[in-house]
Amino acid sequence: MGVTYKNLAVLLLSIVIAAFWIGNGQADGEVNFPMPRDKIYLEECGGCHTAYAPGLLPARSWRKMMNELEDHFGEDASLEEPQQLAVLRWLTDYAADASNATPLMRRIAASIPRDAAPQRITETALFKYMHDEVPAYIWKRAKIGSPANCGACHTRANEGRYAEREVRIPK
Repeated sequence: MGVTYKNLAVLLLSIVIAAFWIGNGQADGEVNFPMPRDKIYLEECGGCHTAYAPGLLPARSWRKMMNELEDHFGEDASLEEPQQLAVLRWLTDYAADASNATPLMRRIAASIPRDAAPQRITETALFKYMHDEVPAYIWKRAKIGSPANCGACHTRANEGRYAEREVRIPK
């Protein structure tokens, strides 16, 4: 069987598809989460702290958190009902156990006991695993303050991107 234009075209097309697939895949250390683009979510949640990727917690955690906004980690973060419902919708639509969850988000959801609704991402198994090499003194640096300040080190956290190559630990 000789080389034909058809065989060459199939080979070339296969190479292009493989290159595209590899180029668009996640690299090692790449951790990306879908993020809501809703202005209310970004302003209300991202106005005081990192607008956390909803895929870091299951929907039951976000529901509990949104029902307790009058005492949100010591602050009154209450919202008018329409805004609260809109934010809750975005959080649950992109939660770790949402129907459109990525494999990583499903792993996060599966790692949290069904009867638990953690409020702190820093208390989840994934967070602890991914940050186990970070010494306690790093979290206390003035520009970081606490493990909850994702944006201090993860330069694209507000985009739902937590790639290791984009981590910059402040001095």
